[in-house]
Amino acid sequence: MKKSIAILMALSLCMTMTACGSPASGNKQEEASEIATTAIQNTENTESAEATTELSTAAPEETSTQAVPETGTEGLPSYATEKMDVTNVDFDALSEISNDSEEYGFSNKWRDDLNRPDGLEYYDSLYGKYSAYNHIDTEDKIIYLTMDEGYENGYTPTILDTLKEKQVKVVFFVTEQFYDEHPELIQRMIDEGHIIGNHTCSHPAAGMPSLGLKAEYKDIKKLNDEIYDTFGYQMRLFRFPQGNASKQSCALLQQMGYSSIFWSFAYHDYDPEDQEDPGETLDRCLEYIHPGAIYLLHAISKTNTEILGDFIDGAREAGYEFGEFPVEDLQK
Repeated sequence: MKKSIAILMALSLCMTMTACGSPASGNKQEEASEIATTAIQNTENTESAEATTELSTAAPEETSTQAVPETGTEGLPSYATEKMDVTNVDFDALSEISNDSEEYGFSNKWRDDLNRPDGLEYYDSLYGKYSAYNHIDTEDKIIYLTMDEGYENGYTPTILDTLKEKQVKVVFFVTEQFYDEHPELIQRMIDEGHIIGNHTCSHPAAGMPSLGLKAEYKDIKKLNDEIYDTFGYQMRLFRFPQGNASKQSCALLQQMGYSSIFWSFAYHDYDPEDQEDPGETLDRCLEYIHPGAIYLLHAISKTNTEILGDFIDGAREAGYEFGEFPVEDLQK
């Protein structure tokens, strides 16, 4: 429409120049032609710019109505989906707490009247006030299964199949290496109702206290943020590599909103090249069963993968059930 008006105005200009006695040839004619051409081009440019503006204005309206699909967190408890502030840390206060570390361990030989191993009370006295647990205090025949995932050795899918078949929920403590290499397995764990725990980025051989307070904090926070940003899942449980901890380390985790989870049963299952006999291991797992037990098993173990179903069945035959870890009840 605007283009048509511009053409009419240009023609009118030519006619006016002729009617006023100006020859319609020579310089005047060329001048009129140039004016008409310029008017038409300006109109075309204006229309093009307006059309572009209309498109750019309309585009956000079209995309803003598109919902971003949520995956992997539907039906999970609120503690697993609500982002936790892990930055509320008082480093000055923490620096006053002892960073002397102890290798975690106790004898399976000496048992109390509930068949619990000697040493639980000792570690409770060291770390208990910092939201650290090596068993759940109960006389009910309930046990809790946890698995450390430092890296994937090809067994996790089979383990997940067994857990799904037996309807048992466990805590999987994952490292950054496992997260980097097998995010699809973490997503499957979440989808099937298991709990994901923080097992550090660096898994230091000398223990977390050896890193120093600030480096320890950065290590824990990095994996915390990666898991949340990728899966929308907030971890709240932490496991120390080798169980090597200090009061300061446990206090740091508590300030970050984490509970530190140790164990009341473990065995030599973490070396893929030195796996113990499946039958003997199954017997040991059942022999040392006790109320509130926290079992530590490594998912890289061929033996664990083979005996898992039989262990679940054997524990149930002994009157025990596998509980879902009471995450919300742990933070003190």
